[in-house]
Amino acid sequence: MFTRQEKIIIFTLAAIQFNHIVDFMIIMPLGPQLMRTFQMSPEKFSLLVSVYTFMAGISGFLASFYADRFDRKKNLIFMFVGFTISTGLCGLAQNYTTLMTFRALAGFFGGVMGSLVLSIVSDVINYERRGTAMGTMSTSFSIASIAGVPLSLFLASHFDWHAPFFFLACSSIFVMYFVVRY
Repeated sequence: MFTRQEKIIIFTLAAIQFNHIVDFMIIMPLGPQLMRTFQMSPEKFSLLVSVYTFMAGISGFLASFYADRFDRKKNLIFMFVGFTISTGLCGLAQNYTTLMTFRALAGFFGGVMGSLVLSIVSDVINYERRGTAMGTMSTSFSIASIAGVPLSLFLASHFDWHAPFFFLACSSIFVMYFVVRY
């Protein structure tokens, strides 16, 4: 059905979606650990959760002015590198302010990646097979919920709250090879 090249591209884009969705979702279940570690109020924690989405909205709005001027692959690489670095920096955060800053950066870079992934699928996969490819992209969301978040919580409970962010950054570095190559 799909060529070898198309399978690699679909897998790579699904892996990007997986990392992005786990990064977006993981902060909520880490709430009790983070609130205890940083001695933050529920109001501060809710701001920490929502800053990712706010920044994703801002970056999506800003990208609407420039995204079509550049190659989608170059846009994706730029956003994915920024996402990978900011997610890794979340794991290095030692206080509430730095974690908030790095979550905002992760949201800024992650906010555009979802639309870039879907637009690349539309560009690369022909019309007759596009639905199957989009279904695969949607599956990455489910896998992130079913496997990614529980794995991240397992890492957080066996190490500490930094571990899921390091796991996602390392996973993103691995995926980056395929993004650049294919």
